[in-house]
Amino acid sequence: MEIANAYAISYNHLKKVMTKLAESGYITGIKGRSGGFKLARPKEAINLGEVFRMTIENVAIAECFASPTNQCVISPDCKLRHILQDATSRFIAELDQYTLLDLVQGREGALAYHLELDVINVE
Repeated sequence: MEIANAYAISYNHLKKVMTKLAESGYITGIKGRSGGFKLARPKEAINLGEVFRMTIENVAIAECFASPTNQCVISPDCKLRHILQDATSRFIAELDQYTLLDLVQGREGALAYHLELDVINVE
């Protein structure tokens, strides 16, 4: 609940994402009064593109991406669909170039400060 509050996101959505991350071996849950989550892999082994693909439910940025529910009448002749597909592929490929380490290296304290969280080093 503390993480959901810190990021101002839905607890139910966070729970779903955290379950996927735990099932995929990215994090480990710690039970008990002082429980929580910790990384199950080194920061440099957590690829942002992989995590994005695993946790995002739908990258449908336009109606035509939402097959089989696509109701767009111009889909068969629309060139924008291919442009958007290419842009989405490039976006995810760009994420593939980075790891969690790239996001947090040297910033752990600042991030914790902004989120009003305690930093716990468990390495």
